[in-house]
Amino acid sequence: MRVCAQCGSVLEPFFDSTCQDPVAWLCQSCRSVQMDVSGDALSPEGQRELVAREAFMRAAGPKQTPNVARARERARAVLEGIRQIPVDITRIAEQHGYPVRERSLPGSERGTIARDGDHTVIAISRDRLGRAEAERRWVIAEELGHALLEHSTLVASATPGGLPAIAEPRRRLEEREAKAFAAEVLMPEEKVRGRFAELAPRIYQAVGLRQREAESDQVVAALARMFGVTSSAMRLRLEELDLLR
Repeated sequence: MRVCAQCGSVLEPFFDSTCQDPVAWLCQSCRSVQMDVSGDALSPEGQRELVAREAFMRAAGPKQTPNVARARERARAVLEGIRQIPVDITRIAEQHGYPVRERSLPGSERGTIARDGDHTVIAISRDRLGRAEAERRWVIAEELGHALLEHSTLVASATPGGLPAIAEPRRRLEEREAKAFAAEVLMPEEKVRGRFAELAPRIYQAVGLRQREAESDQVVAALARMFGVTSSAMRLRLEELDLLR
């Protein structure tokens, strides 16, 4: 987790690719952007999206606060009685009335809530996610969050390189809530803390900064495999829980 140096608010990570670390951090409170890399290093799609995000923040009205606590509580309720990791997010979605269907989705969409005859389903892109199981699981979890949190803008989740589907404050709040839900349901705090405690000694016993960083990377990768998420998602979760700095 990273906070804004200007106002102290929690920053939103901006990715140029789902397989890489964040390249920038956005503050929805003071409308600022903190870059971790040069803007020239971003892909053309990433540059366009970042420009769109900055324009959206400048045009936004008074700050609204996402109800992250509610999203996490809803995720914990969903996980009640479930002990095994990685969680079977497809089964959980189906148990809550949202079966998962793979479809060819337009543009930059990764997933959405859709109708399938008389049923409401979570539709995910078969074209973009077929070779990335961890990403597929995240999209299902995020869309399930939108559904169970009864969000008003149940529209497609876009890839990091795509332009925002709806540039309006409510959509941004709901996206943050859905992401908080997905993080908690795929990486439950209690289980992450427990598994990290088992692996952390190898980090603390490392000699020198380089070895410590190498051990940290291995711990992150091991936890990511355990929980069925990407290494980037796991690192952000550990930082959010103040387990890794």
